[in-house]
Amino acid sequence: MIRDLVTLRLFVRAAETGTLSEAAEQSNLALAAASRRIALMEERFGVRLFRRSRQGLALTPAGAALLDHARGLLEQVRAIEGELADFAGGMRGTVRIQTNPSAIIQFLPADLAAFAAERPDVRLDLQENMSSEIVSAVGERRADLGIIIGGTPAPQLDIHPYRTDRLALLAPRGSLEGRTEIAFAEVLDKDFIGLVNSTALTRALVEQAAQAEVSLRLRMQVRSFDGVCRMVEAGFGYGILPLIAARGFAASMRLDVVPLSDAWATRQMLLCLPPDTLPGSPAALLTSHLARLAHNGLPS
Repeated sequence: MIRDLVTLRLFVRAAETGTLSEAAEQSNLALAAASRRIALMEERFGVRLFRRSRQGLALTPAGAALLDHARGLLEQVRAIEGELADFAGGMRGTVRIQTNPSAIIQFLPADLAAFAAERPDVRLDLQENMSSEIVSAVGERRADLGIIIGGTPAPQLDIHPYRTDRLALLAPRGSLEGRTEIAFAEVLDKDFIGLVNSTALTRALVEQAAQAEVSLRLRMQVRSFDGVCRMVEAGFGYGILPLIAARGFAASMRLDVVPLSDAWATRQMLLCLPPDTLPGSPAALLTSHLARLAHNGLPS
C-alpha cells in the first residue's frame, strides 16, 4: 500500500523528471531519503517501478500503470484541499456547472453574476460542454447542475425550464438586405458553415433538412461561433447561430443577421440536476435562482 502522499508525489515527480535527484529537490527531501522511499514502495508492491541507468529513470510497465492512478489520486486530493479551504474561509460550498455554448455566450454570465452577488459564500465552477455530454456528467455526479438544449434526452434527471433563444441566419453583408425574417426552407440550396457534428445545433439543422428531404450542404465545420461568423463573412456559405450571439458578432463584421421564422428555431434551454439534490443545497439554490430569472423574464 501507499502510506503517505509525500511518497506518492515523489514518485510522480521522479517519473516526470526522469531523475531522482531533481524529484528529491522538488519534494524537499535528501536524496538518500527519497531513494529509500521509492525502494520501500517497490518492496511493498513487490514490483520494480523504475529501470535505472546512467541516463536516469525510466518507468517499467508497472510504474506506468501506477503513474496514471497516482496523478488521478493527487488531483482528487488537491480538489478536496481546495474545497475544504473554501469552507475554512467562510464558503458554504461549490456548484459544478456544465453548460452548452449557446447559454454561456448569451445570458448565463449575467445570470451567474447576479447569483454570485447574492451568495458570495458559494463558489461557482463552470465548464463548457455539449448537451449530451452534460447529461452524462450530471448523471455520473461529475457536475451538480447542467444547462442543456431542449430535446436532449435526460432520463432520470430533474428538469426545470430556463431561458429561450431564437436562431438566426447569417449571410455575407447585402445577401439578405430588407428581410426581417426568413424560413430555413428558403436557403436549403445554399452551402452552410456549421459547428462540429456532435453539437445540438448542427444535429437540429441536419434533422430539419432531412424532414424537407434535402441533405444539408455543410461545406465546412468549425468549433466556435466566431469561426462560423468569420467563414460566412469570407463568403464560404451561410450560417445559423443564436440571434443574440449572431448580432454581437455582426456588430464588428460584414454580416447580415435575419431571425428564422420556423417554430423549431425558438429553443428552450433546460436546467438538469441529479434527482437526489438536497433542498437548500448550493446547487438547489442556484437552480431556483436561474429558474426564477427565466420565469420572470428578467433580462440578463
